[in-house]
Amino acid sequence: MANTPKAAGLNIGNVQKALEMQIADLRGEIGKINNSIEERGARLAREAIETASARASRAAKRLGTQTQSMSEVARGTSGAVTLVFGAAALLCFTIGVAVGMRINSPGRRNYWG
Repeated sequence: MANTPKAAGLNIGNVQKALEMQIADLRGEIGKINNSIEERGARLAREAIETASARASRAAKRLGTQTQSMSEVARGTSGAVTLVFGAAALLCFTIGVAVGMRINSPGRRNYWG
C-alpha cells in the first residue's frame, strides 16, 4: 500500500483547490454571459421602442390626413351629411321606442300590427 493517509489527504486538498478554481472560473463566465444577455435585451428593447414610435407616428399622420379629408367632404356636402345623420337618429329613436314598448308590454301583444 503505497498511498498513506497523509498522501491521500494532500491529493484531496489539491483536488479541492482545483475544483474551487474551476467554480470561480465558471462564476466569472456566468457573469460575462449575464452581462451579454443584459446588453442584448436592452438593445432589443430600444429597437422595439424605436420601431413602435415610428409606426405610431406614421399612423397618426395617416389619421390626420384621413380626418382632414373627411372634414373637407363634410364641409362640401353639409346638407347631405345632416340628412344622413338625421335619418339615422330618427331610425334609432324609432327602434328604441319599439323595443321599449315591447319590453314593457304585459303579454305578447304587438303594438304595430
